[in-house]
Amino acid sequence: MNLLRFVAVLVISCGICAAAAKDDGSDYAGSAACKSCHPEQFEQQSNTAHAHALRRAQPSDPSPGSHAEWAFGAGVKATTWVTQTDEETAVEHGLSYYTATKSLAVTPGHDAPTDTVYRIFDASESVLRCFRCHSTGPLSLGPSLQIQPNELGVRCENCHGPGRAHVESHSARTIQNPGRLSALQINTLCGACHREATDLDDGADWSNAWNVRHEPRYLHRAACFRNSGGALSCLTCHDPHQPQKRTSAFYDSRCTSCHAKVAHTSPVASGSCTGCHMPRVKTSPNLTFTNHWIGIYDPHASKLIPAKRAVVDLRAMPGQAEPSSGLIVPADVSTLTPVYVAAVAARERQAGPESEKVARAASNLGLFLQEIGKSADAEAPLRRALAIDEQKTNQAVDADRESLALALEAEGKAEEALALFRRAAEGNTPAVSARSYVKLAVMDRQHADNFYRAAIAAEEKGSGAQSPEVAVLLQEYALALRAGKRDDEAEPLLRRALAIERVSAKLDPQVLTDVLNTLGNLIEGRGQFDEAERLERTALALAQEKFGPESPQLAAVCTNLADVLWNKKELPQAGQFYRRAIAIDKSLYGPERPETAADIANLGMLLNDAGQSAESMVLLKQALAIYQKTLGPDSDEAKLVKENLLRLAH
Repeated sequence: MNLLRFVAVLVISCGICAAAAKDDGSDYAGSAACKSCHPEQFEQQSNTAHAHALRRAQPSDPSPGSHAEWAFGAGVKATTWVTQTDEETAVEHGLSYYTATKSLAVTPGHDAPTDTVYRIFDASESVLRCFRCHSTGPLSLGPSLQIQPNELGVRCENCHGPGRAHVESHSARTIQNPGRLSALQINTLCGACHREATDLDDGADWSNAWNVRHEPRYLHRAACFRNSGGALSCLTCHDPHQPQKRTSAFYDSRCTSCHAKVAHTSPVASGSCTGCHMPRVKTSPNLTFTNHWIGIYDPHASKLIPAKRAVVDLRAMPGQAEPSSGLIVPADVSTLTPVYVAAVAARERQAGPESEKVARAASNLGLFLQEIGKSADAEAPLRRALAIDEQKTNQAVDADRESLALALEAEGKAEEALALFRRAAEGNTPAVSARSYVKLAVMDRQHADNFYRAAIAAEEKGSGAQSPEVAVLLQEYALALRAGKRDDEAEPLLRRALAIERVSAKLDPQVLTDVLNTLGNLIEGRGQFDEAERLERTALALAQEKFGPESPQLAAVCTNLADVLWNKKELPQAGQFYRRAIAIDKSLYGPERPETAADIANLGMLLNDAGQSAESMVLLKQALAIYQKTLGPDSDEAKLVKENLLRLAH
């Protein structure tokens, strides 16, 4: 393959670099320290959109810039304004400026031109994350807890990592060179801000056009990326030192470096590779993004999910590089931890160590640490928040108990977690009660029925009997009943959940697919094959539309539908769906995984019923080998396949 790879220029020793470094005690040197040794790269990168991703709003900006504080975006597509309104909140203004139309319109993600208020120290939806990706280096808090970026815009150290040691040592070993990273590492590095790729079975709704702007997630699903052996990455087409190329000819040249000769099976509507295989998608009235899920699209259908799968064997890939790989991700959300810690210290100075303000700041810190997977570190601040709120009889105490219980559960401290979940469930906050009762049902199976019923009652009280949240609980309770062989009790719960989801204004495709699939499987067991087939085919259409051609949801539906068709003696059709499930399993998990083996075994037994005993034996032996390798020769799965093989042999 002749794909071009960006390789950073190595440092040339120069004493001026060290003199230009910031002397603030941080590990970051600032982009000015890079200029003397890398003048060409510095000048080029200074003219990119990345470098202008954040600035102070100016009086000359279009309204609401005149009364805004920060301008987000370089203006290539749009500029959105954000203002910190007090110590705890910031607003994203409801109008943004769009360069294509040279006019103000509703801000991306808003339903109306009204400002949206964000809690600055929210664990998951904080504006701190916006600043972290639109600036370089660590954020800090000034007087009145004002957010203070280290350096405006996305500059050198957001890709290369903190540069002070590099500037002072003049050694290439002390700086990260993205050109030497693997494709998966680069996707993880870029994805810290452009939305990180997740595992292939993440359950994302790919029919939502707004998601197209998350390029790493889409590229990760493309056959070109997964089967390129690491040759294709973000850097194949985008040199971060230069402004983005705007001509299709440039990007087509990247395609033809691998696909020099392409035989199209249908008329080519466009002379551009990317025009067909990376279509442009309108995500809002004023914004268009390129779909990075490289694939074959139906020109008359959706440009969101490829319509045809051309690759027979897609390689399974993890979503992110392993933390142990040595990759430095300067914009990783975990780097915000010191800001949350600083907020606790500031509240202590302002109001004293036992104040409710400290409780809220400690709770924010604990919840943030939980959000980034550091439950052990979260325990201490969550305990502190709970202790203060219990003393002050604050209404937040229910949520405190639930949060601490979740952290303790993650640490394996089940007994204390159980006690806290009980107290949280018995509190006065319906949503907390519902979630805590579900946890109790899972942790205390002996009393699970009572806990599930209490959870549903609490959720009905809090959000209404027809809320989507109630449908989720009904599905969870039904699954628990089915596990206990109590299908008669599970069926009405599933039918009620289905009725709620079908009329919900906020339809959750994951929940609806699960309910259809579970109910279809249940009534198939009763011999109601026609209704079961209708439910499974509805689930099939929904899974294809929402989750795409390679999803665990679609694989599960294909397997269930094949089961139904097998029972209806429609063996050829059933075989097709099993084969489709196997192909999806392989692409998600790999060819030698238990998930794949299950559908291989199913197909093997089906073929035996169809009189194809030789092929049946081959498939069952293949499934057995996978089970023995992954689960062990004495696993229930391996024993079941052995029994079937013995039966076929006689």
